[in-house]
Amino acid sequence: MNKFSLLALIGLSLAACKKDEEEAPAPTPTPTPTTGTVRMAFTFMHGTNAFDLNNTYQDGAGNNIRFDKVKFYASNIHLLDDAAAEVAHFHDTYLLVDASAASNTFTLGAINPGHVHEAEFTLGLDSETNHADPTLAEAPLNIPEMHWSWNPTAGYKFLNMEGHVDTNGDGDFDDATDGVFTYHCATDAMAREAMVHIHADVTAGGTATLNAKVDMAMVLQSLNLVTNSVAMGGGPANVAAMDALVTAIGEM
Repeated sequence: MNKFSLLALIGLSLAACKKDEEEAPAPTPTPTPTTGTVRMAFTFMHGTNAFDLNNTYQDGAGNNIRFDKVKFYASNIHLLDDAAAEVAHFHDTYLLVDASAASNTFTLGAINPGHVHEAEFTLGLDSETNHADPTLAEAPLNIPEMHWSWNPTAGYKFLNMEGHVDTNGDGDFDDATDGVFTYHCATDAMAREAMVHIHADVTAGGTATLNAKVDMAMVLQSLNLVTNSVAMGGGPANVAAMDALVTAIGEM
C-alpha cells in the first residue's frame, strides 16, 4: 500500500468516527420529580415503654398476662392537611399491623408535595372486602389465620389477640389452672374509624414517614382476661377491645 492510499484510509476512518460522534443520541434528561412518597409506620408501645410480646403485662383487672400475638387490619387511609382538606386517599391499601413483625412500616404511595396534618383510617375492612374470597386475595388479605373460613358471614378477624393469663395469680403461666385468652374480633359491625394527628412535610422526590403508636396498655385497661378469656365475633368483649384499640392509636 502506498503512502497516499494509507493517508486516504486514515482520513476516511477519522471522518467516520467524527460522524458517529456527531450522530450519537443525546442522553435522556432525568425528569424532575413532581410527587413525593408517603409511608405509614406503627410502633407498638406499652405506656412509655416499647411493647414486647415476651413481657408480662396486666389487664384492666390486674391479672398478669402474656401475649402470643397481636395483629389488626388498617385500611381506607385518608390524609388531611391543616385545613382538614383531603390531600390523599388510599382506598385499596390494606395493612396488617403485627406486633411480631420486624417492621410495621408500609409504603402507601405517591402524593403531591405539602403538609400532612392528620391520618384517618378504618380499623378493619369495608363490607365488600370483608366478604370477598380470601383464597383469591393478595397479601395481606390471604392469610388463613386472619379469616374465619368456617364462618364466612363473619369474614376477617379485624383484631386478633391471643396469649396466656395467670389465672391463679402465682406469677407464672404454666400451671394446670392457668389459662389462655383468645380475642378474634370479626363481623362488619366491628370496623372502627381511627384518627391520629401526624405532622409530616412531603417534598417532591422525597419520602415522608407518618408515625403512629399503638399503646397496648390502653387496649388492656378495658379488659378482664380471666372472666372474659374468649371473645369471638362481635360480642361485648369484642366491642370493648375494638373501642380500646381506637383510643390506643395516637401520635408517636
